[in-house]
Amino acid sequence: MPAHTRRRILTAVGSASVSLAGCLSQTSPSEGIGDVTGAWPMVGRNAGHTRQVAAGPTDPETVWTTELEQVRATLTPALVDGRLYVPSNAVSDTARHRYRIHALSAATGTERWQVPLRSEPNAPPAVSGNQIIVTARRSLEQGRIVCFQKRDGDEEWLVDVDARLTAPPTVNNGIVYIPDWRGRVHALSVSNGSVLWSRLVDASESGRTFTEPVAVNNETLYLGSQSGTTGLVALDATTGETRWTKPTPAVTGGPVVHMNGIIVQSHHLVIAFDADGTRRWSFNAPGDAIRPIAVDDRHVYVSTRNALYAIDWTGEKAWEYEPSGTQVGMPTVAGDTVLIRESNRLTALSGVTGEKQWTTHPAGSGRAVVTPEAIFMSTGGAVIAHGAT
Repeated sequence: MPAHTRRRILTAVGSASVSLAGCLSQTSPSEGIGDVTGAWPMVGRNAGHTRQVAAGPTDPETVWTTELEQVRATLTPALVDGRLYVPSNAVSDTARHRYRIHALSAATGTERWQVPLRSEPNAPPAVSGNQIIVTARRSLEQGRIVCFQKRDGDEEWLVDVDARLTAPPTVNNGIVYIPDWRGRVHALSVSNGSVLWSRLVDASESGRTFTEPVAVNNETLYLGSQSGTTGLVALDATTGETRWTKPTPAVTGGPVVHMNGIIVQSHHLVIAFDADGTRRWSFNAPGDAIRPIAVDDRHVYVSTRNALYAIDWTGEKAWEYEPSGTQVGMPTVAGDTVLIRESNRLTALSGVTGEKQWTTHPAGSGRAVVTPEAIFMSTGGAVIAHGAT
């Protein structure tokens, strides 16, 4: 079981919010982007990790760039209520705080606060209500879950886990779900960090069982195991009791949950299941890289290093996009378009036909966080916003 510690009074050095006046470089027009109404509160945007939003900007250009001082890596942010919450890694151990969380205005890039992290974060955080939850690595085989207040970054609670954590948190109905490498799933109250349940579901001698985040839909929690042939597991999200297990080869991507089905990936094989665990179809996506999947009502979008495949919900290939001389990044669905980051450009494709809609050359190489008003990317020590100018 995890060891739980509540921090009510923060020490001046270890946990206090730190003003960054004069400690970052920012370039942005005075008007910025305007109101940013969209949200991307956790990995994959929602508890099903569909990477789908209702709309995105067309042919965007860079609106602002914020460089964080003494930061060598900014990880994927979460976005809620017009603020970006960005984990970062400092340049060296001599920096004041090696790991941090920064809160930036999504409209202008202005920094509101930053707080130190005492462990290396997994990106992105998850935001629920007034709390920001971060999973982190204390050591190779020790994990940590930390909750901060959204308003000013004060630490609210902390839970240490006696296992390696690499999965970002998934939040649903006031519960944060964290799987670990030793085969256990932890369900904690977002409000106070109390352990609602913690259950050993699967374990392997290699100690590499649940490396990816869980997905949640309709009171069911789904997770994919990298050990043996355990495959896809469905649990009751309230109690942790097993509902069903469907053997597959090692799950290397997903689960992704949509009303049309549950998708997992095992290396190049994409597999779809119904909500009751019935296996529906599989699709071979040849290539030498695996990236997060996006889905919408029409298709499942799977990218390899050199191609993007749109698979309809019967398991048939609807279309394929294979650019010349460039690598293909992960897909994001924005309304009727699919956005992909290629080697040196951002491309929008028709979700129906795969035809190219527009291409732009924005800065930034990280995973895109998309809203109707803007696309946010992190790269190196910077966060960049692209939108209409």
